[in-house]
Amino acid sequence: MSAALNEETKWNYRKTDQRLIVVKTKNENIRKVAVLDVLTNVPFTITLAESMSMEDLQPEKEYLAHLKVYTSKNLEGIKEDFINFFDAVDVDQDMQDFIKAYWVYPSKISFELADFEEP
Repeated sequence: MSAALNEETKWNYRKTDQRLIVVKTKNENIRKVAVLDVLTNVPFTITLAESMSMEDLQPEKEYLAHLKVYTSKNLEGIKEDFINFFDAVDVDQDMQDFIKAYWVYPSKISFELADFEEP
């Protein structure tokens, strides 16, 4: 089972996966980076783990990112057709499904950069 329920947080851990990304911009104040997924050509935002330095990420460079995906426990505002996508935490969804769903429900999906390397 890839997902874990954590009663102390508002998020369910779903999976960790690798994606080839291009860094577009970064905001050091909020520790977020706007990236472009190379495979789907879809932009999304990731948060850096506390232990990571933002200085190591350079705009317009490609990285193989190790991303942790979380979905919100709060399902308010999600259309009935999508409830199972967010609620069935024991289902291992494809990473591109989470990236695409981010555009429909950006406040319901969170990506954390756990590690990265240059390809």
